[in-house]
Amino acid sequence: MNNMINKIRSIILMMKPKQLVLLMITMYGSYFIAKGPLDPLRLILLTLVGIGSAGGVTALNMYLEYDIDSVMRRTRNRPLPARALNPSEALAAITFLILLGVISGYLINKYVAFAALTGLYFDIIAYTELAKRRTEWALLFGSVAGSMPALGGWAAGNGSITLTGLLLAAIVYVWQPLHVAFIHYYYEDDYQRAGIPTIPTKLGYKAFAKLAISSIALSITLIWIITLLLGRGCATATLSTLLGIGALVSVARFLNNPSREAARRMIKFASPLVGVFFILLPIEIILSNVI
Repeated sequence: MNNMINKIRSIILMMKPKQLVLLMITMYGSYFIAKGPLDPLRLILLTLVGIGSAGGVTALNMYLEYDIDSVMRRTRNRPLPARALNPSEALAAITFLILLGVISGYLINKYVAFAALTGLYFDIIAYTELAKRRTEWALLFGSVAGSMPALGGWAAGNGSITLTGLLLAAIVYVWQPLHVAFIHYYYEDDYQRAGIPTIPTKLGYKAFAKLAISSIALSITLIWIITLLLGRGCATATLSTLLGIGALVSVARFLNNPSREAARRMIKFASPLVGVFFILLPIEIILSNVI
């Protein structure tokens, strides 16, 4: 019994729970921004899409990067390098999760399934298999996968993929380089040891700091565009702008005094920037309907 519990815990760890929670926040946020119905069955199916697709694809990525994880100090205690799971057990669980996610998506509508399959393609084929070991710009492909839960959530609530849904996904897309670039800087030695090219290593810290600034500026711009399209959300957009300005100040400080500690602070600061928007905007829309 204890062995089975440990196996399940290891599978959950392969899904990166903290990352999964953030992605599902963007998914639920988009669903309620689209005024998705409070239908228990649809919300259960959407939850299965998030867990199965986002979590399963993340676990598959980890399965395919077993050799890299074994080399890097940051990742060598993950379930496969630590031998908490054997590869066949991991692959069986991953296959189940991805099938669960895609089938649940189809049961909602074809657009949700499309978002799930697009995330699978860009994370596994474009990012992991084709780009990550070859170019420092691989994160641009991986970011597409990270934006798909938001698009899927919108499609589940709206019934189709529209401009607003694409813009919500774009917010997540342009935010991700801010997060990933500082992870690459903080763990630069690990990535060099594994032979993975990164923007800090290839182009220097100034280049990726400029990328982070562009990421923040584009995120704020997209948030205001969505606010104008919806005709609601000024309070959320204003707060997001203030957080964005705080992030810009932090990046400027990093440029003046680059350090691993400053990069670590930016890693922790990045997640609330996108999380706050996808939590507060649905609440503001609901309140505006009540008042």
